Amino acid sequence: MSDATAQVKQRGAEGANRIPGILPLFMATLLAYMGQMILNPIIAPLSREIGLKEWHIGATISLAAIVLALTSTAWGRISLRRGTRSILVAGMAGAAVSLSGFAVVAWFGLKGVLTGGALVAGVVLTRGFFYGGSIAAITPAAQTYIVTHTYSEAQRVKGVGMLGAAQGFATILGALVGGSLAAFGGFMLPLVVMPAMIAVAVVVLLATFKPTHGKGQVGKPAKVSYFDARIFAFLACGFLMFTVFSTLTTVCGFLLQDALRLSAGETAGYTALCMTVMGVVMIIAQAVVAPRLGWSAVRLFRRGLAISLVAVALLIHPTHLWVFVVACVLVGIGSGLAMPGYNAAPTLRMESREQGSVAGLINANNGAAYVLAPVASTALYGVTAWMPIAVCVVLLGLGLSVSLLHPTFRQEGVSGTKNS
Repeated sequence: MSDATAQVKQRGAEGANRIPGILPLFMATLLAYMGQMILNPIIAPLSREIGLKEWHIGATISLAAIVLALTSTAWGRISLRRGTRSILVAGMAGAAVSLSGFAVVAWFGLKGVLTGGALVAGVVLTRGFFYGGSIAAITPAAQTYIVTHTYSEAQRVKGVGMLGAAQGFATILGALVGGSLAAFGGFMLPLVVMPAMIAVAVVVLLATFKPTHGKGQVGKPAKVSYFDARIFAFLACGFLMFTVFSTLTTVCGFLLQDALRLSAGETAGYTALCMTVMGVVMIIAQAVVAPRLGWSAVRLFRRGLAISLVAVALLIHPTHLWVFVVACVLVGIGSGLAMPGYNAAPTLRMESREQGSVAGLINANNGAAYVLAPVASTALYGVTAWMPIAVCVVLLGLGLSVSLLHPTFRQEGVSGTKNS
């Protein structure tokens, strides 16, 4: 039995359901990711306005995801050694500086001062390389804190569910705020607000998130391999899940337009509707439903994958808008249950000194899916519309099969009961 398992059993009653510092952590994470998501609704028109090609933006976003994947484990281990607050502040400060640099580059691009290769390099370095490396600190540091300050499986599921809900809220609110600011004040207003929002997150964190005076910190955090037998099956299935999720968000607009024969304006409206429905349902499932069900992390993951499989199968041949809406509701429920289970389950198998590395691996794993899926899914869609959806069904079926049959998923959980 690992020392993490022993700790959980011994201190489960002590921890109760309250997670110290979870509300300040939630607010800081929400504000930090809102600073990122504000860019999403304006990135396409902004890039064309300053003379960038579509692939320049694709390369920038992919580079950010690659850097995030490469640096996440290091941030996780450092947060375990140095403490969550200092690493969150460092990551957020770096992200704010990077986005400020991006705003300056964009302003020079709009004025025609920066063009060609210099403009591309400025965008790639600020929004891609430096931003990706900075924002990579937030989720591993926050998850490391949750894992080292929770003493039961139910507590841990609740904590990581709240963290996921913060990111979900940020996605929805960021899109609304970004679009509204651009409509009101042009491209530069949201670009100025982005780093300011993250700066506010730093202030909130410093004012409300109190250090725990070494609690949960480890002098020499251990490095964990992606292929560690205790967690590899979880990471592999999680990669499949996030690949499917990234694929759906990438091709949903194309599928809606082609299946329902919509105009460009109608497509934008219906896509926004479907993505909003999916996001809201996912937030509710993560933050409210999953903690109240009382299921183990593995059970949440399995049943979430099963629901997602049904949802994606509906999209193989959609003929009406209601099919898309039902599918998005089911994807929201399935993902909202599976994600807390996936984020919590690997941590329950690991020692205390390994938790920072595990949190980083989980974040890197998710980032890697967003590097590959958008390119692959659009290429498959170019062959035929149903192909990326069919691949998603296969991937979810594979993930569900592994979660049902692999020995790692059938081991005893920290609660002392069999995961089922």
